[in-house]
Amino acid sequence: MNLSTIDIRVLTADEWEVFRRVRLRTLTDSPQFFGSTLAEAQARTERDWRAALADRTQFLASADGVELGTVAGMIDPERGGVHLISMWVAPEARGTGVADLLVRAVLDWAAAGGHTTVWLEFAEGNVVAERLYLRNGFVRTGVTGFVRPGDPRVEYEMVHKL
Repeated sequence: MNLSTIDIRVLTADEWEVFRRVRLRTLTDSPQFFGSTLAEAQARTERDWRAALADRTQFLASADGVELGTVAGMIDPERGGVHLISMWVAPEARGTGVADLLVRAVLDWAAAGGHTTVWLEFAEGNVVAERLYLRNGFVRTGVTGFVRPGDPRVEYEMVHKL
């Protein structure tokens, strides 16, 4: 895959169907790494999908009309900085550099907005994700938690200082 042909763009609220399609594919492909479930996502209404896109900056990677991955950045005024969430790359694009382009899109967006910190969580056992984040300047903070309340899966926090 030629990275120069990859388009990274921000989805608008009017592209909620694209977001829905990619998110459903994400939760079908890799449910063990996300806090939301496929059933929850399938139950969302158009209004829910539009609201989600209004609360975040959702990046989409594609090439020749094929959706290859997604990631979002959310500004957190309470904590200060940007929360990188919902990172996913399609199986056919893994190992091609698409993930690095998506992470860089969030880091560049955060820096352009004057933010100095980007943080994220990744699920225990997701070694590929941790390597991606380490390669892009993130470090573990030592903070751990659960993927969601009542769920025994552990997640680890990482931070990147811009």
